[in-house]
Order: sequence, then structure tokens, then C-alpha cells
Amino acid sequence: MHTYLRARGRLNALAIVFGLLTFPLLSTSLPAQTSPSQARDWCFAARGVTEDQRIAGCTAVLQSNPSRSSTQLALTNRGEAWRRKGNLQRAIDDLSRALDLNPKDALAWYNRGIAYDDLGDRDHAIADYDRAIRLDPTDAQYFNNRGNSYIGKNDYERAMADYSQAIRLDPKFALAYYNRGTAYREHKDADRALADFDASIKLDPTYGPAYGNRARVYRDKGDRTRAFADFAKSIALNPNNDRDAYARANMYFDERDYVRALEDYDRSIKANPSYAGVFNSRCMTRAILGQLEGALADCEQSLKMEPNDPDTLDSRALCHLKLGNLDAALGDYDAALATKPKLESALYGRGLAKRKKGDTAGAESDMAAAKAIKPDIADDFARYGVK
Repeated sequence: MHTYLRARGRLNALAIVFGLLTFPLLSTSLPAQTSPSQARDWCFAARGVTEDQRIAGCTAVLQSNPSRSSTQLALTNRGEAWRRKGNLQRAIDDLSRALDLNPKDALAWYNRGIAYDDLGDRDHAIADYDRAIRLDPTDAQYFNNRGNSYIGKNDYERAMADYSQAIRLDPKFALAYYNRGTAYREHKDADRALADFDASIKLDPTYGPAYGNRARVYRDKGDRTRAFADFAKSIALNPNNDRDAYARANMYFDERDYVRALEDYDRSIKANPSYAGVFNSRCMTRAILGQLEGALADCEQSLKMEPNDPDTLDSRALCHLKLGNLDAALGDYDAALATKPKLESALYGRGLAKRKKGDTAGAESDMAAAKAIKPDIADDFARYGVK
């Protein structure tokens, strides 16, 4: 899965982009001692205001019988604050009211486009970005974000045209280089992807995702040394980057460095425990390392999230095989092969379990089928501690 990153929504009045911070939730009503001037500051300030304060401030402004222009600005800013808090319908409602008052406000079209994109409504998002671009065709962020919406519709050509236009408008727009590089990589154009990731990193050397995606290009090209270096940089910049920790863990696993793989699977799960595949990978790694009870717990968690996944059933079967629970192992291998009949590890593992149960003919049949798919499968199981 590839991640494309959007330029953030912006606030009206000063129209300055600022980093989205995390603040404790506050009431969206104004404290009794808050003055009208404080409410206006909260509504229209470019930075240093929580989203709850902005909503409360803009609500107070809207209740004070403001001018038409102030009403429109307050609705635009409150709508963007609602979007950042994840209340997308309220965001769209406010931004739609703002656009009724001033349909020539490119920023309001842009912010509503982001809200629609957050909802997964690419068509409405693109339509809003179109309006913003018609009103202001010089804003690189509008093209960048429309490019992401086109990617969401698998319209690669239009997406690439928008990313390229964003870069033409702003040659120092690191995010547009990153997005275009990600699209190049997704379409197997490794050299152009590398060039764009290099440009993104040169413009913003603190931007972790660019290192992570450049690492993937290096990995796919076989340059594992540079891939490890870039993953290390990405994770150092953002220790909670679960995707890059998972990708690096898989590289360590492929190199049979199971201890380091386990460390990165742990890191990935700590940052984001919502992906079944990471639990399965950690299950397999723990099983290889002999941590069988922990491995079983990971497989159980993975199967709760993705029931009957054949790869996870195969991993759990290995745990049972190493524990000597042969009937449980056979049950899991049978279930995995029912869905994925040419899964060589399940065929070979089932053959081992059958042999241990005295079914010599069945064992030989399964193991021969596994070797026909992967001739060195026995070496894999020897490394797993099973013969």
C-alpha cells in the first residue's frame, strides 16, 4: 500500500499553513470571561490556537451578527477546524455555507475538497479542487491535492500531470516531489522515483516518509545497504512510523536476522496494533526463535482480525508442530491449503506432521508437492528448527 500525502487545509484571513498539533480536547463553548476580541483572535489567528478554541471563537463570532465577509471567513475557518478534528460532515456544512456567501473563495473550495477526500469521495473532491484551480491557477497545493484524488481513482496520467504542474509552480515543493516519486515507484519507474525522492529529501531533509519510500526503491533494486540506511533515517525521524518499521523487519527476516526482525515487528505493533499482517509476521518470527506461546498469541490476534487467513493458519500450524500438537497442526494446515492449495510451507509442514503420526504415504505426497514448488523448502524448515 502506497501513501500519498496532502498539503493541509488552510485558514482564511491570513491564509498561512501551519503544522497540525495535538492538543487536549477542550469544550467548544467560550469560557465566561472570554472577550469578543479574544473570540475573534481564536477564530482568525494563523497559529497558536487549538481546534476547539478556533471552533468556539468562530461560533462566538457567528453569533455576534457579523458582516457578510466576517461570516464567510468564520465559517471557512470553523469548517477547517471541524475537518482537522475529524468531524467531516460539520466541516462540509460550514464550508458549503461559506461558499454560498462567496463562491469566489478558492480557499474554501480547496478546504472542502480536502474534506470530501477525507470521506473518500474523490469525485466531489476533484470537482472542488477544479473550482479552486479555476479561481487561482497559481497555487501548487491545489494541484498536489487534486493529484492525490486522481491517484485515489487510479487515474495515473492526470495525477502525474497535476504533480508535475505543482512542481512547476513551486520547484521547492518537497511534498509534490514525494507524491510524484511514490506514483513513479508504484508504476515501476524506479529511476524517476529515486530522482524525485532525492529532490524531496534535498528540499526537506527532515521528512521521514521520503526516506522510507526511497528505501523501498533501493530494496527493490537489490541495494539493501542503502535501503537499510534510509529506513534507519526514516525511523529515527519518526520512531512511530509503523510501516517503515514493518518493512525493515521484513528485510531482516529475509536475511534470517530474526532477533532484529522481532525488534522491528515489536516497534511496528506498538506504533499501530491494527494490522493483522504484522501480528502474523511476529508470530512466525517468534515461532522460529522458539517463543512458542507468544507466537500462538500473535497468530490468534491476527486471526481475530483476519479470520481464516491461510498464511496465518500456516504460521499457527508451525507453532503447533513445534509444540507437538500434531492434530492441531494438521487442522490448521488443512484449512490453509483449502484456501491456498499451493502454499508450499503448508504442504511441507503437513507432510512433517503426517510423518510424525505414521502416515508415510501421505507425508511423502505432501512433501514431494512442496518440493516441486520450492526445491529447498526442507532447508527453510531446518532453519525453523523442524525436520
